Amino acid sequence: MLKAVASFVAAVAIALVAAGAGAQTPKPAATPFAIGTLQPFGSSANTTPFSQGLPNIGRTRSVTPACAAMRDIVVPSFAAAVRADQRFVETRKRLPNYADLVDDPEHSGDVYRIAALHKLGQDAANLMEEAQTISKLLGDPRISEEVKDPQVAAERRQLQALYVAQVTRANLINEYVMREQAATAKMGIDDNTPFQSRNAANYANPVQRPERPLPQLTAPPNMPLRSGIALADKRAMEDWGTTLHTYVRKAENQAAKTFYPIAKNCSG
Repeated sequence: MLKAVASFVAAVAIALVAAGAGAQTPKPAATPFAIGTLQPFGSSANTTPFSQGLPNIGRTRSVTPACAAMRDIVVPSFAAAVRADQRFVETRKRLPNYADLVDDPEHSGDVYRIAALHKLGQDAANLMEEAQTISKLLGDPRISEEVKDPQVAAERRQLQALYVAQVTRANLINEYVMREQAATAKMGIDDNTPFQSRNAANYANPVQRPERPLPQLTAPPNMPLRSGIALADKRAMEDWGTTLHTYVRKAENQAAKTFYPIAKNCSG
C-alpha cells in the first residue's frame, strides 16, 4: 500500500467484511465528517452532482504518464465507485426497512430481522470489495509519489480521496451490522444463518419474548440514533443513508472535476 494512502486513511480503520469470514475485524475509527452536517445535493452550483462522466479514452494514442494512469488506473477505479454506488441504492432502501422490523413487536426477534441484517452485511462486503479495487489500483507504480508529473499527482490525490470516501461508507455499514448482530445475540435470537430463528420454538408464548431494550439516548459516533418510535427510527435511518450518500458523492464530484479535463485531453 502506498505510504500516502496509509497516512490518508489512518483515521479510518478498514474493516474486512468479506461474507462468511471468521477473522476479527478492526473497529472503524471516527470518520472525517459528522453525521447530519452534510446536506443533500442540488441547493447550489458547488453541490450539484457531476453528471458528465469521463470521456471514452480506450483508443487514445497518447502515451503521457497522466493518460496512461487515466486509462489503466483512474477509469477502472471510477467504474468501481459507480458499481458501489449502484449497490448502495439498494442499501438505502434496506436501512429504513430494517428499522421497521426492529420496532415491530412481531418481527423484532424473528427470522425477518435476521434476514434483513444479513442483506445489509452482504451490502457492506460488496462496498468494501469495490473500495479494495480502488486501493489495489492505487498501488500501481505509475501513480505513485515517485512520479512527479503534476497531472499524475492530481490524479493520485483525487483517487486517494475517492478511496477514503468509499471505504468509510463500507466501514460504517459494516459497523452498524456488527452492532446489530451483537444486539440480537443479547436478545437470544439465533443468527447462525439468516434463515434460521428460534422464534417458532421459543417465542410462541409472548411472555417468553425478550424484553425490548431501552431507547437510546445517544448514538455511537457516526451511527444513527434509534428511539424505539417506528416513524422516527425510519426517518433516522433514511437520513443516515442520505448523509453517507452525500459524503461519497461529494468526493466523487470533486474527483470527476479533476479527472474530466485530463481524460478529455487524452481522448481522440
